[in-house]
Amino acid sequence: MRTSPEGHNRVLNGCMGLIGESGEIVDIVKKWLFQSGDHATLPREHLIEECGDVLWYCAELTAGIGDMLSRLFPRYSYFFNDIKTLNMASTLQITSMRLAAIAVRPALILYNNFDYGVFKVDSFAMSSVKAEIIGIITTIQSILELHCGATLEDAMERNIEKLKRRYPDGFDPERSLHRTE
Repeated sequence: MRTSPEGHNRVLNGCMGLIGESGEIVDIVKKWLFQSGDHATLPREHLIEECGDVLWYCAELTAGIGDMLSRLFPRYSYFFNDIKTLNMASTLQITSMRLAAIAVRPALILYNNFDYGVFKVDSFAMSSVKAEIIGIITTIQSILELHCGATLEDAMERNIEKLKRRYPDGFDPERSLHRTE
């Protein structure tokens, strides 16, 4: 959270980031399948980097709703054995599209309960958002393990290192808008 600016709307940023970054994963898979020729290898490193970005936005949204991933994952992960089973039997293109579909759901849950700038989210809706975040993480885990030979920890560590290089002194809007990488 060192690179999450203080005072901004972490819930909205987290929801929008999850949707955008999961779309980038779908785009990598689409380009690999349809634009890079018959013998192209999957760009695993790029996929791992984007998975790390999705995980960062999972942390951002979780912080925005007043929780932490380290507390959330053990409480909800047992719900998602069915997603693991589906992902193990699916191709990367199906799993990436499943990720994009799941990534939209926290925003739908939270912002369907938004009225004139005030959240009206009951405990059931909040539990649903937390469960959806775990569904996203479970799907990212499947992509990493089944298709990239990597772990959640690998993707998170790479993301942290990238953010340390990009924002050595914490988040900087100027560096964000005008970065060279």
